[in-house]
Amino acid sequence: MLVRSVREEPLVKRLIEELLAGNITDIKPVIDLSLKLGFSYPQVEGLLSLSTQETHELLESLTEAALLEKHPHSRLLFCSECHSPNLKAGDGCPKCYSWNIARGRILEHLQCGNLSLEEEYITDNRYICPRCHRELKFLGTDYQSLGINYQCHSCKSIFSQPLTTWQCLNCSRFFVEKDVTETFVYSYRLNEEKRRWLEFELGPKVRLLEFLRSRGYEVTENTVLNGTSKSGTGHTFDIIARRDDGFVTHTFAIDVLVDGRAPEVGLERVFNYDNKTYDLGIHDKVLVVIPRLSPPARQFALRQKIRLFEGIELEKFLASAGIAPPAPETTKRSPGIFKSKAQLIEHLKSVGYTVEEEATVHGRSGAKHRFHILACYDDGILIHTLAIGIFSSDDEVGFDAVSAFDTRAYDANIHDKAIMVYPRLSTEARQFAEYQRIKVIEVDTRDALT
Repeated sequence: MLVRSVREEPLVKRLIEELLAGNITDIKPVIDLSLKLGFSYPQVEGLLSLSTQETHELLESLTEAALLEKHPHSRLLFCSECHSPNLKAGDGCPKCYSWNIARGRILEHLQCGNLSLEEEYITDNRYICPRCHRELKFLGTDYQSLGINYQCHSCKSIFSQPLTTWQCLNCSRFFVEKDVTETFVYSYRLNEEKRRWLEFELGPKVRLLEFLRSRGYEVTENTVLNGTSKSGTGHTFDIIARRDDGFVTHTFAIDVLVDGRAPEVGLERVFNYDNKTYDLGIHDKVLVVIPRLSPPARQFALRQKIRLFEGIELEKFLASAGIAPPAPETTKRSPGIFKSKAQLIEHLKSVGYTVEEEATVHGRSGAKHRFHILACYDDGILIHTLAIGIFSSDDEVGFDAVSAFDTRAYDANIHDKAIMVYPRLSTEARQFAEYQRIKVIEVDTRDALT
């Protein structure tokens, strides 16, 4: 079962909500052999307006998805002929399975070989053979006793022990247990290890998706990314959110780490998430953790610049954020469209950036770095920073200038980079810019850089 089905299938959502709220605890079957299946789940059938068959299929699918646990409740037998569960057990004949049997002393008429119950010989206080009608007078001469046994009135078989047999009350057929169809009926309850995850899926996650979309992000869930990974391996994320502001495409990779039992989520799961983002070159990283991270895991996450929401922090954030104002409309534009520095700045401001010229940033090394343009966009979760360098030359801008700019951006932990150059880049510088994912804007005049 897909995660989306929990939220988007109304019947599934309704049932899960009732289980989470405690309005339903155990989903127990009611045995009713007059029904085709022999049982029903009236509590769920009434809630969801489903047939017993539909309800059973739904409960089984949720169990396969590990959202429910099932436990044996009853064992039902069905007629192999008409498939009715309305069966009755009784002592029967081992030969023909009939219940028309009697227990008593078995007498054998030695002359004709008749075998019958003693009561069948008694006529007017005398022993009269029911087959040949001769009188039996002397034990050992006329007849002998075979002891206490059973006799079937249907097929006349004699046996020492009856066999447990079944009769279908629908088609009247008799049969032994090996010939019936056996079905186990189960009760169901919420898998408590999924409670925290389900509470998040049906609550905060819905509001998180709405918030991201309100900020102009295109959102997909359970997304596999592999096109740009260094290893060539596909990686799955709970949420991928992309926003193209017309100049830079921002990509969120969000994972939800839930531990259904333990009080903390450990370092290994955070490390695995960070490895996925590193392999794909994704820098905007967000983790939602329920209930919380262990101290070593939290330290690692903060060191790796992962935005954390632990426990109810996401709910508090979304509540304080309220309904976000509509994100500025964006039109994708290639770097070549911008003919001047002023035009570029105007565009960045129009799509929500705050722009600072000749900005100074402290790097991780402790050094101060100056950037010609520093543009920041705060979407409420992360602040996205774009560094833009301005370069001119009489002939062409070389590798050293672009490399130095990239080094300053790296030390300042800035991943989105662009350069505006006049008249052009050298071949080596252009190759380096492409490798380092630096957008290049070439302008026609030196004045366009002012």
